[in-house]
Amino acid sequence: MASVSSLDKDLRNMRLGKYTPQAANEVRTWIEESLGERLAAGDLLDALKDGSALCKLVNLATGPPGVRFKQSTMPFVQMENISHFLRACNSPPLNLQAHDIFQTVDLYENKDPAQVLTCISAFSRKANAIQPSKFPTVIGPRSKNGPTSPQSTGGYSSNAASYGRPRGTSNTSTTSSVPSTVASTAGGRTSPSRLSYSTTSSVNGDAKSTSGGVSSWSKKMDEGATTPAWNIHQYASNSLFLFICVC
Repeated sequence: MASVSSLDKDLRNMRLGKYTPQAANEVRTWIEESLGERLAAGDLLDALKDGSALCKLVNLATGPPGVRFKQSTMPFVQMENISHFLRACNSPPLNLQAHDIFQTVDLYENKDPAQVLTCISAFSRKANAIQPSKFPTVIGPRSKNGPTSPQSTGGYSSNAASYGRPRGTSNTSTTSSVPSTVASTAGGRTSPSRLSYSTTSSVNGDAKSTSGGVSSWSKKMDEGATTPAWNIHQYASNSLFLFICVC
């Protein structure tokens, strides 16, 4: 049985595997084109570690007053700059989803490099939406109608009654009254009575009503004379249950 530490190690290796040179270069290119300046050479995370480039992206996307940051080699100042960026991502007008935002240690301590790329990619889509002139491109694939978002897929509606169904008024509607049953007891045995069934249909404003007797028992000779009971199997199951109880 695998230990917890080995599972954590496997998960970390899986996350690190998503941080590829190709993905990192794509993010680097987008940042440099957006800011109009080049990042420090080397690994992308090292170039973003002081948080200054991230804060510049925020100020470019949100406009004044923006966030105040300091370029420093002191760890607590660099982590504070990263925190400024993350707070801006959580606030209007960016309002990134929680699952897209990384934590300070993910960047500063290389805990989750892939999540850093995910966050910057989501930031690029939002920045393009609110400032298309300053951010004409985005990171990653785009759908025909715009960037693909997890919230825009799935076809789920909060109203369960409208799930998977278009809204609107239909020209044809049908309402049926629920068949009612009256059980009579004689000698400890229960037999179903005849059902009363009515249907009201409306087609383009013309209402029609039909009603008729429905036999609780289905026979070959009754076909065409009566409508088969909708719940005959229910009656059979109930009768069998009562028979077993009586016996």
